[in-house]
Amino acid sequence: MVAETVLKRWTASARLLMQEYDQVQGKATTDTLGRFRVLLLISVPLHASLAWWFSRYQAPLDHPNMQAWADALTVLQAALAAALLVCGALANRLLRNKAGASRAGLALQATFCTVYLAFGAAAAILDVGVGNGIATFLIICMGVAVLSLMRPLLSGLVFGTAFVVFWIILRGTAIDATLLASLQIQAISAILMAQLISVMMWHQYSRRVLLSRKLGLTNEALLVKQQELETLAERDTLTGLYNRRKFMQLAEQELARASRFPSDTCLLMMDLDFFKRINDQYGHPAGDEVLQQVAAILMSGVRSTDVVARMGGEEFIVLMPNTRRDGALAVAEKLRSALRERPLQLLDRLVPVTASFGVTGLAPHQRASIDALYAAADQALYVAKSHGRDRVECAEPLAAQALEAFSRSRC
Repeated sequence: MVAETVLKRWTASARLLMQEYDQVQGKATTDTLGRFRVLLLISVPLHASLAWWFSRYQAPLDHPNMQAWADALTVLQAALAAALLVCGALANRLLRNKAGASRAGLALQATFCTVYLAFGAAAAILDVGVGNGIATFLIICMGVAVLSLMRPLLSGLVFGTAFVVFWIILRGTAIDATLLASLQIQAISAILMAQLISVMMWHQYSRRVLLSRKLGLTNEALLVKQQELETLAERDTLTGLYNRRKFMQLAEQELARASRFPSDTCLLMMDLDFFKRINDQYGHPAGDEVLQQVAAILMSGVRSTDVVARMGGEEFIVLMPNTRRDGALAVAEKLRSALRERPLQLLDRLVPVTASFGVTGLAPHQRASIDALYAAADQALYVAKSHGRDRVECAEPLAAQALEAFSRSRC
């Protein structure tokens, strides 16, 4: 029972590990091809130069084996340079077409590793014939392990195949048995070390990529949450319009701009008439629907440069930059008519809605705070309400300031 539990746990871990490797494979192949493309800028000229150098090598007459070694390396180095050039061209094409993560890219990666390992094995066999050992094979095994990001199964297959081929060829050479055993041990050590390095490189790379992706997703989620919080801090949750705090902030910025670049600025306040009756008769959900539809009518009835906000309850406000008083009055009248002439659709019935408007404004030569403008618009709105509602009234901001100061002095 314990063994079965452990086996299931290992199986689940292996399945999870394979899923993680599948997620990383495409990027790993693309990155490896990118590394190869950079490496080829150095290796192709290097191997071509070595081929030229070996072609000019003249061994002593009493060492014909050295001349055969040089001639064979000439062909081997030239063939490797040509093969690498072809691999580089294919890698460049795949990367340019954004197809590095495809099966073709993985096949090219395996081909590149096989070509270099085959070269290392052949060069090592030639070196053994002149007593130079298998250092070339050892170095190339380590280089492939470091540069090529391969999954453990793939790297095991590549390095295992290279070792088997090298072992067979090495045993076919006329080498002393003691030296053969030493070379075989070196080859086994090189392959095992290369496989270990390859697994470590892959594991570190996959962990880094997955962690980077997880951090990216976390950052995106945090950014979305931050945007949601900013929206909640600036917007009215029911209508989507600016809330009172954000409106005051934007209005102050607009008034500061108007003081530097003198222009007309107007403020329009709107309050729905008898809104409590709608809530009492149809319920608060219906009242919320009315507020949402009224907000949509306001947004469609003003310019994109105007600032529309819900100040609270059934009260709305509009800041209109670069707008003269008569223009603001015309907009208020248009909005009043639109509300009066177009009853709002609530479920299966039409509900008539009217509103009262208060307008104020500053000429280019006038200066006033947003509080003074708000007080003036509110005063005009009060006059509209007291004169029967469903109308537009206007007030001067300076007069409102004087009225406010007078009221404070009487307290």
